[in-house]
Amino acid sequence: MSTTSEEWLMEIDHVVLAARTKADAEQAFSRAGLGIARGRTIPGVGLSNLVVPLGQALLEITYPNGELAAPGAPPLLEIHRRALAAHPSEPLVPVAWLVLVEDEQRLRELAAENHAPVTESPAEGPGFPPYTLAGFGVTFDRPWLPYLIHWPVPEAERPAALSAPHRRQPTGITSILVAGPADDIQRWCGGRPPGLHTVPGTAGPLRFEVGFVDGTSLTLGITG
Repeated sequence: MSTTSEEWLMEIDHVVLAARTKADAEQAFSRAGLGIARGRTIPGVGLSNLVVPLGQALLEITYPNGELAAPGAPPLLEIHRRALAAHPSEPLVPVAWLVLVEDEQRLRELAAENHAPVTESPAEGPGFPPYTLAGFGVTFDRPWLPYLIHWPVPEAERPAALSAPHRRQPTGITSILVAGPADDIQRWCGGRPPGLHTVPGTAGPLRFEVGFVDGTSLTLGITG
């Protein structure tokens, strides 16, 4: 984890990936040697998710569950469908990324500076700790920007630390490639997130690497 004052104890917390079906996601991660810790229905948005813990980060995979989004729900299902339609040959398409800010006050300062809303999510029982999220809604139209997240619980109680039947031991997300203006991302985050690489465009996260204890890595996302 970074400890420089410029980066304010921040790192990539997780990436959200769109899948067409639960089976597609399970097959993709089985081939990668990564296990799934849990999954559930996300209330009201027409999506369910799966969580792949990586020790110092996590992957959240969403897929349509056949339910209609509730009236007035955030357009997560539509964002999901558009991403998959744009990349018909890809089994998993990144749709969002989140940067961990360990200092809650710093997260709130950044949110105020960037006129970003702050959402408080309460605990939902064992394995579902509370968190503070900045930027929800803003990133729908600016997908190159990450949500900023703060977990007020120890690392051992966060979703990234869940157990899963991995055949390879991951260490976290080592790098991410984002199509978007680097200066905008850096201003939003109050520094450059470790492992961030950018290319021209506005599409948002394209692909990322997961590192393993044996020194190898795995690239996921849009590989073409």
